[in-house]
Amino acid sequence: MDENYQSTLSEALQSQQEYIEKSIFLSLKEDLRMFYDAFHTLYGMLLSKGMVKEDPYKQDIKIGEIQVPETAAFSDGEKDKQLTIRLSNYDVQLDVLVNFYQFTTTYFTLDRIKRVLDLIKYIDWLNLAPASSSPITRVMAEIINQLRTGAEAFGVGGIIGLTQRLAKLSRSVLGSLKVLVDFNREVYKLEVRRAISSRIPQGQSPSVGDIKKHMAISMPGKPVYTELLEELIKEDYSPLGPALREQVLKSLQVVEDKPKTSTPDVPIRHFLVAGVQVISALAPILQEIGEKLDANAAILANRKIGLWERLKRFWDKLMNKEPKPTIYKVTYQGAGSDPIIEPVNFNQLRTKLDSRAKQFFDTQSMPLEKINALPDEQLISFLERGIRDIQSLYKVLNAVDDYFKQAIDPNERNQIKGIKPELSTLKNTYIRANHQCSDYTLLKEEAEQLKKLGITGNG
Repeated sequence: MDENYQSTLSEALQSQQEYIEKSIFLSLKEDLRMFYDAFHTLYGMLLSKGMVKEDPYKQDIKIGEIQVPETAAFSDGEKDKQLTIRLSNYDVQLDVLVNFYQFTTTYFTLDRIKRVLDLIKYIDWLNLAPASSSPITRVMAEIINQLRTGAEAFGVGGIIGLTQRLAKLSRSVLGSLKVLVDFNREVYKLEVRRAISSRIPQGQSPSVGDIKKHMAISMPGKPVYTELLEELIKEDYSPLGPALREQVLKSLQVVEDKPKTSTPDVPIRHFLVAGVQVISALAPILQEIGEKLDANAAILANRKIGLWERLKRFWDKLMNKEPKPTIYKVTYQGAGSDPIIEPVNFNQLRTKLDSRAKQFFDTQSMPLEKINALPDEQLISFLERGIRDIQSLYKVLNAVDDYFKQAIDPNERNQIKGIKPELSTLKNTYIRANHQCSDYTLLKEEAEQLKKLGITGNG
């Protein structure tokens, strides 16, 4: 073995590791967070439209190492059950990846990288087609087509935006993971070289079996990757070795970024842009909530009024009289033990829902370049106002949802359309958007402190 090559390779890997820690992991973590946000929103839409059922055993899934959901084919008769189980598990596993994985080179081993790769490719968002070889991708393609066909104009834009975002993010994630795979492969081969070099007689070309025997003694418990051992033999003992080693070193070269001049805050601004995209993805969910509330309000109104009141409303409508506002006295859980009863103007609530949905749809339709060009202050204002509004809506909608279910006769309660899945999506989304906003604020403050100390960076 060439000891000079081992030394040169070690230096190249150290430089590559620094690049990965400073750059690749930053983008990978954000891409994965946005990927999960987009899928969770889409999953919430499927639940709200009844195209996927809530998994009653979702909370029983153990959180630990990532486990890719089942990939085996299933019959049409099993489709609903399998879709419920697999999408629920997929949602949980993405949550584990985003919130529990450590983004360091020591943690992202080849085994973990493979798990992440398999999870991201579990649904082929880049080729979402009914003819896909993946059973879950085929079914998702069919469902998305049904949603796109049956949704209203706004809804179609939201659905298309989410699937396009998932495709774009999966491509970016796969690109980052490839860098990690290439790095880990060379780290693995270097470790093997160092462990067994003294055991290989000078001038002898070992076989894969020989290396495995030496690894069992020098590296007990180390995973054996036959493919990488074959590469090692070719690079160190074959006539093509010098050229292959040169190719490896070239692949590990880190392209230095050009010096930053006037755009030090672009990476930090990425948190704001991501937050805007996360909160705007709620547009179709808000629209769906509005439709369900309208249906529930109509059921309740028809149950509570008699014939005379209906005739009076009909006459008022003919005379173009403004209808009286619909007021519901809903119950909130106060800070103490006693509940709080407050009136909710249903008409104003619906107006606010529609207004927010339209604003979010408008933002979704904006090209990413246009959003990136907006000033920080405008992005922060949009994000903070959006988070406050969704938090406020979440509280009111929870109370209104409970009101509808309690105000109707128990025998007719099944007619009321619940919005708990949509409410869960609202809560998870405004929490994630708030994280993006908080991350931006913290990094911005840190950059400003460093600037005061005369230290500049890429912000």
